[in-house]
Amino acid sequence: MESLLLAAAMAYFAMLRLQTYLQYFQQEEYDYARFLNWWWQARAFDRWATVGLLVMLPFAYLQPGATGLMVIVWLYWRSRKEPDPTQGGKKPLVLTPRATQLWWWAGLLSIPNITVLALLLPAMPLVGLLWLIVSLQGIHLGLAMAEMVLAPWQAIVNRRYQAEATATLARLSPTVVSISGAFGKTSTKYFLHAILSAHTPTLLPPGSTNTALGLARVIRERLQPHHQYFLAEMGAYRVGSIANLCKLFPPDACATTAIGPAHLERFGSLANVAAAEFEVVHATLARGGPVVLSIDCIPTELWQPLVAAHPTIKLVSANKDFIRDGDYYLKQATATVQGLQLAIEHRGQLSAFATPLHGATMAPNLATAFALATELGIPKATSLLALKGLKPVPHRLAVRQEGGLTVIDDSYNSNPAGFEAALETLALLGKDQRKILITPGMVELGPLHEAEHARLGTLAAQLADDVVVVAPQRIPTFVQAARATGQAAVTTVASFSAAQRWMQQHAKASTHGGAVVLLENDLPERYEARWAL
Repeated sequence: MESLLLAAAMAYFAMLRLQTYLQYFQQEEYDYARFLNWWWQARAFDRWATVGLLVMLPFAYLQPGATGLMVIVWLYWRSRKEPDPTQGGKKPLVLTPRATQLWWWAGLLSIPNITVLALLLPAMPLVGLLWLIVSLQGIHLGLAMAEMVLAPWQAIVNRRYQAEATATLARLSPTVVSISGAFGKTSTKYFLHAILSAHTPTLLPPGSTNTALGLARVIRERLQPHHQYFLAEMGAYRVGSIANLCKLFPPDACATTAIGPAHLERFGSLANVAAAEFEVVHATLARGGPVVLSIDCIPTELWQPLVAAHPTIKLVSANKDFIRDGDYYLKQATATVQGLQLAIEHRGQLSAFATPLHGATMAPNLATAFALATELGIPKATSLLALKGLKPVPHRLAVRQEGGLTVIDDSYNSNPAGFEAALETLALLGKDQRKILITPGMVELGPLHEAEHARLGTLAAQLADDVVVVAPQRIPTFVQAARATGQAAVTTVASFSAAQRWMQQHAKASTHGGAVVLLENDLPERYEARWAL
């Protein structure tokens, strides 16, 4: 009876703890190598359950017969303290079919160990307790093992879903317009959708949907015969990712928005980033479709060989020296308190418009959307009318009023150029007001992490009155550089929720004189959370 109760208590605790870890595993897109690296970097060890078991060791020696009961009571009590990952956190766990399968398979894989422990603890309490402590520290490995076990089946399911989507796409035959880029692709997609949908029905995948499964799901569930265009944002974390997407969803037209250090940690070099992002260019050219490059956001040595080999590619640039006949010259891009004012010259015709969007980095994205729409045959007048009435893309330099504060929400940005543009927007909108920056910095910059954060720390202190740094241990050079200027008050907090509390206490007290708050990036818990289980 005692062994059965022990097994039940351990299984109950294990399933709850596996679900807690699953939240972070899902955030790492079920990449077990990255998940295990997060576990080590975050020191995501079990603490409190282990402490209780260590306290029991002397009692196990003095009163071995009571050990099993103490373990049962302790694990049950700790289970009641386990948080619900489906309800808490910035990005709660979503129990999709895949997540649910992983969770239950990880539980099944733990059955042999739980069985041995349930039999061992009553017979050899000291050895059993030590084994249980080791088992608690290794619970997360069950998810990695479950992913390995399920990988072949998951691959079959994925191929089936993707094949269905590809067949649907071929049957309904919309024009597939693909957008790639290290950054700026989601904004450009939304801008292009505003133009195309004003002309004809266009399917826009929501948010930053840019993976094979994400795009396949949109096609299977939402693509209809009346859709004339399908916008496919294409994301890459390694060379070959976009080439695979292009096989599944062949592009009829495309644009590349930028080549930069976003995800440089994964790629290793800008040349690899370019190789990955340009895969959509080669796929589109092979099908004879139009291609647009926003070259001001791409290092010259990376785009010039491509354009020399394929002169039909159209360029978007604010540098007239690069503009050829048929390219798009961004003649004017002026930031005002009301928004951006742009003028684009193409084949001798000047198209000027104002839009309520903010941020210098939005200008090339707007011009790229205009250029690609023109290459698709959309009248320029239609494009201009759509661009004048744009609404900000959610969490990308979206300005709103909140309890007397002006809030610039740029919480989805994580690249140096965008960070710099957001700071300039803060300075512009916050003229003669208190300017507050709240940021955890950027991720996946690889070897540029320290230098870029130092540069932007200096700029932040020059343009903001208050710099609130979330999880400062991640970006020490940013904090040091900001403080070294002596031009801004620098505050460090452990989490974004703590930063929000700071804002409520300090920023809102300044609303009588005006205050503008920039929320620059908001990282998932795996980057800022302190493990407290």
